[in-house]
Amino acid sequence: MNLNFNKNLAANYKSPSQIIRVLSEDWVSNQSYCPNCNAQPLAEFTNNQP
Repeated sequence: MNLNFNKNLAANYKSPSQIIRVLSEDWVSNQSYCPNCNAQPLAEFTNNQP
């Protein structure tokens, strides 16, 4: 498991909240898995949905 962010993704952002959003979304999509079924990569859901 890679515990580092890909900081190149944040080069065009100024806001700290946008930077951490971009970095964390990328990290989770590449490094995380479903603990219930071991599926990797995780399925991406649309924004603002339960």
